[in-house]
Amino acid sequence: MSHLPYNTGPAQPTPEQRLFLMNEDDWELFIEQCVVQLKNENNYKQVHRLGGAGDKGRDVCGNTLDRPEAGTWDLYQAKHYGDSLSPSNFGGELAKFIWCVFKDEYKVPRNYFICALKVGPKLYDLVMKPADLKEWILATWKKGDFSYQFSGELENFIDVFDFEVIKIKPSNELLEIHARSPNHWDLFGVLGHRDKNPEVPLVHEKQEEVYLKELLKVYKEIGGSLLELTTLSKQHTQHLMLQRRLFYSAEGLNRFSRDKLPGAFEELLEQVELGVGNELMYPHESGFKKVHSVLNVASILQVTSNPLHARLQAGDLQGSCHHLVNQEKIQWIDDE
Repeated sequence: MSHLPYNTGPAQPTPEQRLFLMNEDDWELFIEQCVVQLKNENNYKQVHRLGGAGDKGRDVCGNTLDRPEAGTWDLYQAKHYGDSLSPSNFGGELAKFIWCVFKDEYKVPRNYFICALKVGPKLYDLVMKPADLKEWILATWKKGDFSYQFSGELENFIDVFDFEVIKIKPSNELLEIHARSPNHWDLFGVLGHRDKNPEVPLVHEKQEEVYLKELLKVYKEIGGSLLELTTLSKQHTQHLMLQRRLFYSAEGLNRFSRDKLPGAFEELLEQVELGVGNELMYPHESGFKKVHSVLNVASILQVTSNPLHARLQAGDLQGSCHHLVNQEKIQWIDDE
């Protein structure tokens, strides 16, 4: 096996590894971006990041109403510790949360999500068994381990409090949410999943007018000036349908870029325009052969410097040529 004559450097950290490199502020921002993504998916109406002094144990809030009522909002508690969360180092946060609800500082949330890199087995077991968690909270509070004064009234409140709302949000679930966010590339250098390309509509859409008009010139050069897109031969009708599929393949990449990495598709078009430039300028016997040759060149271009290269599909680079025609950057039939 041959070796490269140079050192390619160390492997880049994975998103999972980058989470451990974050500081507390980065972690809280990461949680906020996850909740904002859930808002964009219509899970919330509002998202508020409150982390800091006086936040009353609310780092990020996802609200389904303008003014949250009981059971209509989710509380995300962000903790980025070097050690695993345990009852001893997280119990104070739970006590603060229960105290604030007890004092009606805010209404009880639908969910109280513990967002931490590592949750230790003892805390995990308590959260998985709400009755045990309640028992532990009461016993610890009675011993005076929390800074909030214990009372009979508080004990009665804890007795009826629904500890089912307290849940763990694992970091892998948070990463899955964040992967759908337009911020994923900025934070992790990884592009999320690309959705299915748009279907080719039966009726030509307005965004197709320019490149279709240019293709019609190509077909007229062969079939005569009276030819229209609706009167093409079977062979050219099939060719036209293929070009439309290529266009919408590239359009799928365009939409992906717009949502995940704005500006990258436009840069890709510039690279394709440069890459096919020599073939465009080369004299061809006909516009049809020119289309064929240029698209062949486009299909084998190496565009690895563009971050979208990791999400390229078979027809994207060829379809990019039709987008360039749409922008009047290239043409198949030279003006006389």
